Amino acid sequence: QVASGAWRIRDREATSATSLAIMAFMASGHVPGEGPYGNAMNRGIRWVISQQNTDGLFIHRAGTGPMYSHGISTLMLAEVAGMVEPGLGERVRSCLEKAILLILKSQAVAKGKDHAGGWRYQPNSPDSDLSVTGWQLLALRAAKNIGCDVPSDAIEQAVAYVRNCASRGGGFGYQPRHGATATRAGTGILCLEICGEHHAPETLAAADFLRLHPMRY
Repeated sequence: QVASGAWRIRDREATSATSLAIMAFMASGHVPGEGPYGNAMNRGIRWVISQQNTDGLFIHRAGTGPMYSHGISTLMLAEVAGMVEPGLGERVRSCLEKAILLILKSQAVAKGKDHAGGWRYQPNSPDSDLSVTGWQLLALRAAKNIGCDVPSDAIEQAVAYVRNCASRGGGFGYQPRHGATATRAGTGILCLEICGEHHAPETLAAADFLRLHPMRY
């Protein structure tokens, strides 16, 4: 963590890296504002909030398109919204609502049948992929869980796109009719389970795919 409160990717302060770092602390049982890492987490949260444009998009400085960072940062804010002190909580909620609105507008961009319901690198992208879609869907689901205005139709359309990425031989591909990979299989399973599609045929087939094609490092 650098002086601004951010974490970096390739020497650049990044909303994605900062948000992932905060969620890593949370996954280890730490809470913003409390304990040995509470102040570091709050500094990171405040920095991410400071990086939001007027249209709701989080500033992006590293990697591929900005929707990756946007989905990751929106998910983080939805996860911390009920944990931070009231003053910071109001700012988090305000930023979260604007971020969700941008995700919904991006999903509504006119797209072909194979890409409807999903997202890609840019807010105005006319196509979609499972990787970017996974982050936006997790963010929408988390925001809906804490009472944000997320239409059920938006989640249903995203789930339909995820299912459209399922491969015939099991697993999920980057886009419809693409070959399956272990990472995409994991993304597809997580998206469907988080959205309540338990034991879906696509999920079970992807689990079999992972058993036969485990991740290799």
